[in-house]
Amino acid sequence: MRSRRVLGAIALVLIAAALLTGGRMLLDAGWGAALRSLADRLLPLPEMTVYAPAPEPGSHVSSYADATGAGTNYVYLVNTADANGVTHELQLIFFGGESSGSGWLRIEARGGSGVRYSPCAAEEVPIAARGACAPQGTLPV
Repeated sequence: MRSRRVLGAIALVLIAAALLTGGRMLLDAGWGAALRSLADRLLPLPEMTVYAPAPEPGSHVSSYADATGAGTNYVYLVNTADANGVTHELQLIFFGGESSGSGWLRIEARGGSGVRYSPCAAEEVPIAARGACAPQGTLPV
């Protein structure tokens, strides 16, 4: 009976070590952003609609090969604001190419990740969100 417990404990330690090593390898390969996005989608986290200027090309914080190996996904940390002007930092993944850096985005977010995003006209962005996202010393567009 005791040897079964010892073997079980050893098995758990080995499984934990394998998961940590595998997880570390995924993070080192740039897949940490994808794992974060997946966790945000699966966990029961609040959903919200926020707005942000499109991130500048080249301002991504990381990138990784897409699942097919045919392209690259770019990860941005974006300062966003909701309709009330409350700010949030979100992770956005642009699949297959970098952001254009022009215009505004309407983002459906869950947790700390943008789940869906689409371009929108500045007039569609609530005034409070435009003001909260405007760089210091500038007027919101």
